[in-house]
Amino acid sequence: MYNDYFYPYKAAVEAGVGSVMASFNVVDGVPAHGNKWLLTEVLRDQWKFNGFTVADYGGVSEMVNHGLGDIKSVSELALKAGLDMDMVSEGFISSFKQSVAEGKVSMAQVDNACRRILEAKYKLGLFADPYKYCNASRAKKEIYTKENRAIARQTAAESFVLLKNEGNMLPLAKKQTIAVIGPLANTRSNMPGTWSVAAKLDNPATVVEGLQAVAGKNTTILYAKGSNLTSDPVLEKHSTMFNRELHRDATSEEALRAEALAIAAKADVIVAAMGEASEMSGESSSRTDIGIPDVQQRLLKELLKTGKPVVLVLFTGRPMTLVWEDENVPAILNVWFGGSEAAYAIGDVLFGNVNPGGKLPSTFPRSVGQIPLYYNHYSTGRPASDNGFEKFRSNYLDEKNAPLYPFGYGLSYTQFSYSPITLNATTMNSTGTITASVTVTNTGKTGGVEVVQLYLRDLVGTISRPVKELKGFEKIQLKAGESKTVTFTITANSGYIDHPIPF
Repeated sequence: MYNDYFYPYKAAVEAGVGSVMASFNVVDGVPAHGNKWLLTEVLRDQWKFNGFTVADYGGVSEMVNHGLGDIKSVSELALKAGLDMDMVSEGFISSFKQSVAEGKVSMAQVDNACRRILEAKYKLGLFADPYKYCNASRAKKEIYTKENRAIARQTAAESFVLLKNEGNMLPLAKKQTIAVIGPLANTRSNMPGTWSVAAKLDNPATVVEGLQAVAGKNTTILYAKGSNLTSDPVLEKHSTMFNRELHRDATSEEALRAEALAIAAKADVIVAAMGEASEMSGESSSRTDIGIPDVQQRLLKELLKTGKPVVLVLFTGRPMTLVWEDENVPAILNVWFGGSEAAYAIGDVLFGNVNPGGKLPSTFPRSVGQIPLYYNHYSTGRPASDNGFEKFRSNYLDEKNAPLYPFGYGLSYTQFSYSPITLNATTMNSTGTITASVTVTNTGKTGGVEVVQLYLRDLVGTISRPVKELKGFEKIQLKAGESKTVTFTITANSGYIDHPIPF
């Protein structure tokens, strides 16, 4: 917990965060909403957090399903564990009068929870103005402004990850005919990701509109749906909830595909907008098969048979298995769910107005059988050999150990070279530092962004450590031919094993 999970939460507390929400997870058999070790011993006693804690939706009442008692019992457990505010379970409000009378919880415990909540309201200025953050005219003035949309467009473009660009197929030329094909090519509501609950789903442009706007009048954009999201209408319904309808077409798969192929025949280049709907990932949206749905993949294979250059614009909120696509599609751009200005950002990147520089924040496996698969794993006593499969080692009979796309991976329209790493010292004490420097040169013909990443490995220690850990990164922009030296400072904490557990 300390070395793998706590880092971002501890950093938030150290930065002065005002509230912390309990999770739905169970730690050592105790749900987080009733876990005193998490909510009090770690959060308050060790990290000195002084804000208030809040339940995640019905997290308190859900402890009943965990088998920890009735709503009154689990509410008492939550308060005594250190949870200050219930959300929708209503056990606090319905049972604490009785709980106090029975001595199950004390008035001091109730007062402490109330005080922390009231302090937060005071700091927010809500006692002086209870409607301070409910100004409708301010919202109309500030939301979806030209300035904010420009920021959203830039942010989306910077988040995209170029997974493949065989033969420098991208960026695309503008003066040509482009066929935009796929079930995600002409939808607005699918642009914002899951849990974009306040998004105006009719506002985003479609991929078709975004490409046309960026390319201009000298580019001809053609469109065909080509297929539905999935071949299963029930699955598609489950995958397009909360008004994110993709308007399932009753036309047969064969007819939709034939229409798409006819459109593709008129084009110089094909842009295939495929992948997942936004509600296919996120909370309560698990899949047993994380590949592109079969009906879309069948369409993609037929588009490739035309012999026309194909760019796969991939919509996804999770790592996907894309082995066939990587082997056969010349260019793949992962655009996630880029938000209200995603369509224009897609155009910016595809046509080269923006050089992609995003890196993967997660590992893309070759097969679901490799999961869990993550870069900072531990070695085994019999690690896989560099020479391929060897019996009685940590390898698969039928698959490589390596992922398809590793954590931190992402291509650019230019190329970068790295000098050997230089260190200012080879040893340090517990209060000292070592600087690691590397010179990065843009060896390509266009300017670009590179995210320089520092990984460390503790080769010898008192306990086993991961094969590598990300300890720093810096985003730099280089013109063609330009070089820059990036320096990272390594401290004892960079390799520190936090709070070792006694055995």
